[in-house]
Amino acid sequence: MSFFDSVSEKFFNPFCCRNRAVYFECITQLIEKSKEIPVLYETDARNTLILYLQNCQYSLETENIGEEIGNARTPQENASAIIRYFRACGWITPQEIGRSGDNIASVSAYCRKLIDAIHKIFDGDANGAITNHIFSMYEILKSSFAKDSARAIRPYLNILVPLIENECDLKNELLILKDSIREIMRAVMKMADVNSFGQFLIKDELLNRFFNDYFFIKKSGLIPSYISNIDRMMQKLRRSELYGRMIREYTKIENIDEKQAKEKIDRQFGELDSFINLEYEKEMGYIDRKINTYYNLYSTRMMMVLSDNTNLEHELNRLLLFLKNLDDEDRELVLTRLAGTHRLMSVGYIGRKSFERRKKANPNRKNAGLAEAELSMEERQRLTDELLTETPDRYSMDQVEKHFDRIMTGREQISVEECGVHTRDDATMIAASIIYSGTAGFSYEVEFREGMVETEAARISNINIKRKKQ
Repeated sequence: MSFFDSVSEKFFNPFCCRNRAVYFECITQLIEKSKEIPVLYETDARNTLILYLQNCQYSLETENIGEEIGNARTPQENASAIIRYFRACGWITPQEIGRSGDNIASVSAYCRKLIDAIHKIFDGDANGAITNHIFSMYEILKSSFAKDSARAIRPYLNILVPLIENECDLKNELLILKDSIREIMRAVMKMADVNSFGQFLIKDELLNRFFNDYFFIKKSGLIPSYISNIDRMMQKLRRSELYGRMIREYTKIENIDEKQAKEKIDRQFGELDSFINLEYEKEMGYIDRKINTYYNLYSTRMMMVLSDNTNLEHELNRLLLFLKNLDDEDRELVLTRLAGTHRLMSVGYIGRKSFERRKKANPNRKNAGLAEAELSMEERQRLTDELLTETPDRYSMDQVEKHFDRIMTGREQISVEECGVHTRDDATMIAASIIYSGTAGFSYEVEFREGMVETEAARISNINIKRKKQ
């Protein structure tokens, strides 16, 4: 069934008349008002429109919409006429008396969705749109494998459908990036003076939005790892039990057999896989090449503008070729005249260092030298022994073994949580036990478990420290 059969024949009329800007702002005001109160009555809707029309900057053109509006009529009359017009077009629900005795003036669902979509398309902030879709796909897949995940209850509607929607939106954002490059190139080609170049760099919001999003993707280092994880989790999803549950769920939703459902879901997974592994890299590579083209174009155009649309490189090449074919006498004459057309000026300034008097070195100072001293072998040995005795290795194998002998009295094994890692020294002892594990002469061994443990001093791998069996 066509969507035109679901709405009124006049549904799109407010967009095609002379006061379309006013109608769009009026329905936006009613939607915002309906978010503030539980039920929007005609009295509230009329007061909202009256307030807007009194402060309206537009001039209302008189037109016959069944109820005429125009500057000749009061805001109260125009507000009532607009509400009747919106109801006739299906933007406001049909008349229904509410509990207060006043008619309800709720904005219809189709109109609310249409206006919301228009605002998202034309007023939405494009910053971070690409990365947000990538992060959303990652979060959807990650949460689907979580224990007792709500998404796993209906995996097709809550996992696969949101993935496809984010993929489609991501494709559109990449197309917007490509179109942004074209707009930048067109703007550069229209520039005819240096001032326009400065305005382009300083004030152009399109340029800022484009390069901010692009350079975050290229320079942050996050996106490639997220793309790789998305691909890995999608492969895991197809091998899990959720895949079979998706097929059974789709079979019930569309009322088709299991074979057709499997073909449809396989095709959707294939599109996701193709985009993540092929199309995304292809589109980003295209954008990279266009960026380089943009830089070359910008450089060439700026050079031409600064040289008054004259290719100085070409003219200089012609001059050198001309000089090459002259004899020595004529060449000397041409070079002399060329030198006379250029004036080189030297501009300098005087600083404090230019007139500061230098301090003379003291000529009467005696030469200083280092006193020679000899240490006997006995003295060197004594100093060496004192150094080693006063600063022993705090984390040697013996010290680490004594540490765990003390905290594991009467026990065969201990976990990281039970070790009481409160200081940096405690954390270093744990790290030393991992290093010495398996070493001959060390009485303990380390067994790794899954995950990490957060302690007061550091984040440490989840391990068990056990005594070696004799």
